[in-house]
Amino acid sequence: MEGYDKKAALLKSALKWVQTEFFGIFVFLFFAAVSKAFGAGANIMFGFTGLMTVVAVMNDFGLKEGTKAKNKATLHGADVGHNFGLYMGLIGMIPGYVTMAVLIISKATGSFNFMPAYKLINAMFYPLIDWAAHSANAADMHWWVVSLMAVFPLLYPISTWLGFKISFDQVDVKDKIVYKK
Repeated sequence: MEGYDKKAALLKSALKWVQTEFFGIFVFLFFAAVSKAFGAGANIMFGFTGLMTVVAVMNDFGLKEGTKAKNKATLHGADVGHNFGLYMGLIGMIPGYVTMAVLIISKATGSFNFMPAYKLINAMFYPLIDWAAHSANAADMHWWVVSLMAVFPLLYPISTWLGFKISFDQVDVKDKIVYKK
């Protein structure tokens, strides 16, 4: 009997962070090219693009894995559960919170400046981070900015869980939205 490979799915989830970072570098490059001309409008436009990049990549991953898991559960009796997408998303957000912890240590101690590296490592969120913390020095950043940036990595588990749950539970989104069933 062939079951659903949860370990492989969790590993793929970690690799999805790499994919979002790759796409984030392009968001960062395009933002850098137009930020002087568009000003704060570029921060908003490309910040939204970065957020939606994470949502699109992780939701697509959740949808595909949810379909696989549902097929394995139906055909082979695999025990997966419709909330497994949350675990996959939690794995995907780990790099975001590890870098956040290093940034907090950097700001609290003042012994090193991790802000430029943090902005680059979280390139998909760079336009929003730059808007809230324009300085390249972590010591200049307010603590409310740190708490605001702590929300961004939550997109990983939310979008992965939602995509996984929709496909695992076989929810017809069109019927829910258009026909309100």
